Amino acid sequence: MTTNQTHPLGTLRILERVAPSAPGITNLPLELASALNSLALPAEKLHDKRIAVAIGSRGIAGIDILARELCQWLKSQGARPFVFPAMGSHGGATAEGQKKVLTQYGITPEFLGADLLSSMETAPLGTTPEGFKVFMDRSAWESDGVIVLNRVKPHTDFSGKIESGLLKMLAVGMGKAEGALECHHWSWKFGFETAIRAMSAKVLASGKILAGVAVVENEFHQVATLRAATADGIAAMEESCLECARPLVARIPFPKLDLLIVEELGKNISGTGLDTKIVGRGVELHPGEAPQIRLIYVRDLTAESSGNALGVGLADAIHERLYHKIDLQKMYANARTSMNPPMPRIPIFWPSDQQALAWLLGALGSPEPAEQRVAWIRNTLNLNRLAVSPLLAGDAATLPGWRILAEPFAPGFDDGGDLLPALV
Repeated sequence: MTTNQTHPLGTLRILERVAPSAPGITNLPLELASALNSLALPAEKLHDKRIAVAIGSRGIAGIDILARELCQWLKSQGARPFVFPAMGSHGGATAEGQKKVLTQYGITPEFLGADLLSSMETAPLGTTPEGFKVFMDRSAWESDGVIVLNRVKPHTDFSGKIESGLLKMLAVGMGKAEGALECHHWSWKFGFETAIRAMSAKVLASGKILAGVAVVENEFHQVATLRAATADGIAAMEESCLECARPLVARIPFPKLDLLIVEELGKNISGTGLDTKIVGRGVELHPGEAPQIRLIYVRDLTAESSGNALGVGLADAIHERLYHKIDLQKMYANARTSMNPPMPRIPIFWPSDQQALAWLLGALGSPEPAEQRVAWIRNTLNLNRLAVSPLLAGDAATLPGWRILAEPFAPGFDDGGDLLPALV
């Protein structure tokens, strides 16, 4: 290994968040059981019934524990639960691919103590008054009832009273590739919230949905809020949870950056690989919602993405390693469904970090180290520890809830010109 410093990037400091805005729940199984018991679901709806549990493709905190405990609670009520993927066209829009996504989160039949049924077959539920066709995963449709479990958070493509959460899972996730394509098609014309509300209302009207469980995370990627509601209360619960979630979303705490270095992008991190509302690209934003970033460099793709690098088009440059991991078939399947042309565009790629950074800083006018506004993050989901240039470190000195570690460090490079780990 070498720490050759013949590159234009200056020294950095580690910036850490001291504590989340809201504490994480310490006993998820107990909290989940309490929320489910409060629903007082009729015994005849559960006893000896096949109940489908919908799980999506996002890397939700404790999703394996929550899925298992939900199945165990259903079994305690005399039900026969099974889990199915409710993730639209993710996982390459194949049954095996979607099963693999859940397996990567530790959600397996052995861990759940219940079956895991993955299929892309759907049952048509008809059309909404607006003319939107609605579909439901066939195994869920053939069950005796469905419980949906999902995180509620701001969405990367739009803003509204409901964004990413249970209603989107009903409309898009449970609709598999057909439902996802239909929702995205009409969303670009009528608006995402309009399409999601109309399509999810049709699913709820089917009578198949027993309840929904909503998860809200804090900045430390911990479950801070966990609520449950019966079918008629899901929409109101989601609206309330979104208001809880907005101030808990982790942000890059600076208004302007010259260069953002990102360790990884991925579908388990955000539907767009890089969260648009974190990097300030690809979506309309409220003033001050995200920093203005001149250039973005991404080094890798998460294993959980299985080659789907949707969102890579938000970057200005990537490492060649990331480029070689891209599965065009999976990424384009997702892009065709989401109908967002910029997201799968592949930017310039470089064989080493050293070459990429030299080019990017050159494109910024070759600022001296003391003038650089550079931040280095792991991904757009984990933002509680980042490396920042001295100019940003000075700005961070007055940030409430953050601390700057004392010692600056010079970024090191290995013999291949790639950055040595610094964010561990």
